Amino acid sequence: MVHPATRRRNAVEADLEDRGFTLESDGEATVAVDGPTEVAGVDAPLHLVYPADGSPLTVGSKIATAAHQGHVPVLITDQWLDDELRAVLEPPFLLASNPGDGRRFYDVEGRIRLTDDSFACLGTPGRIEWREPTSDTDDPELVLEAGGEIVATLESVRALRCPGPEPTAFRYRYSRGDDGHLSVRRGAETVGRYTSFRSMRTDGFRPVPLPLVPEQYVRRNGHLARATLRAAVTDDGVEYRRCRSV
Repeated sequence: MVHPATRRRNAVEADLEDRGFTLESDGEATVAVDGPTEVAGVDAPLHLVYPADGSPLTVGSKIATAAHQGHVPVLITDQWLDDELRAVLEPPFLLASNPGDGRRFYDVEGRIRLTDDSFACLGTPGRIEWREPTSDTDDPELVLEAGGEIVATLESVRALRCPGPEPTAFRYRYSRGDDGHLSVRRGAETVGRYTSFRSMRTDGFRPVPLPLVPEQYVRRNGHLARATLRAAVTDDGVEYRRCRSV
């Protein structure tokens, strides 16, 4: 029995071949080359991928991998994934929102390493939001909110790049000792020691997630990333849906 995901991939591959593309596979990815440019709207090979889910991290990773190789990402989707993918891809591209008062970012699994090799930590409950409070400048501040309270302000998104922010940028930070225990500190004071992240979270502390900053995540060939297609297999064939940011 052929898995539904495999059937959808086969349908997209067959459709692209019918349109004049040549398929090349390296065992990990299939790339469609030498076909008509009107499918994606740009002159570049198409990189076929089937995302495991529609989370911003998964989608962003698939797009970055394809774009960095000089390919247009083609995300093979189904009726359950398509809405999730559209929310992440259509304007504002790879952003949670982009209202008049600045960009808001998706947060993703990841840790923020500080210059002393510790990691940023939160001691405030509630929903996390990374945002730029204004778009009036080319390099606005980056604000972290938790539960509606501003808990950190960085000079800009550039502060997240290596070597990372200073320890004083966040109220709390954590590190793992030689004994394997996690220590949470505020300034020079150790406010808690834990045997696991679970016990640390139970006590109200959690690692600060990274924001997904599009220009840092997709570092090359941004025009190809923004040309990403969603390939939806329907009863009538394959429909290629562009994100409307190109």
